[in-house]
Amino acid sequence: MAHSVALLDQTHDVKSFDCGTEKLNTWLQTIAGQHQSKGLSKTFVLVDDEAPTIIVGFYALAIRRMTPKETLPAELARKLPSNIPGYTLARLAIATSSAGQGFGADLLVDAMRRAKQVSNQVGGAFLFVDAKDETAADFYSHFGFVPLPDDPLTLVMPMSAIEYD
Repeated sequence: MAHSVALLDQTHDVKSFDCGTEKLNTWLQTIAGQHQSKGLSKTFVLVDDEAPTIIVGFYALAIRRMTPKETLPAELARKLPSNIPGYTLARLAIATSSAGQGFGADLLVDAMRRAKQVSNQVGGAFLFVDAKDETAADFYSHFGFVPLPDDPLTLVMPMSAIEYD
């Protein structure tokens, strides 16, 4: 089965999505579309090409507020101005029916690629992610994200480290 990533739109069945985390389900079902229409974030969905309305997983990207340099790991903060622009991977979830098939990694790589492309066009030095727990933080660490010294559930990756274009 082939899968593709698309910008969330009204043809996608958000009501049937269930990742096992009520907060993420509710966010997709009630807030994602509002944020998108207001330009606050963009949500991208993974769908099976044979059933393009059914959401296998999703992620949301947003611009991150300026981040103080001193909150970054020391090795990343060198030679940077006092406040750093970046992006946030705000949400990432996979439907329970599709868990364990590598779709989380696929969506993360797509989000990293998309953030890198935007960064190449308009700037933004880092991609941040706010992990919901230690298991999620470990998942992001596996891809090269580094935890902030004072907040191990917030992880960061320099755009220069993203090799996906």
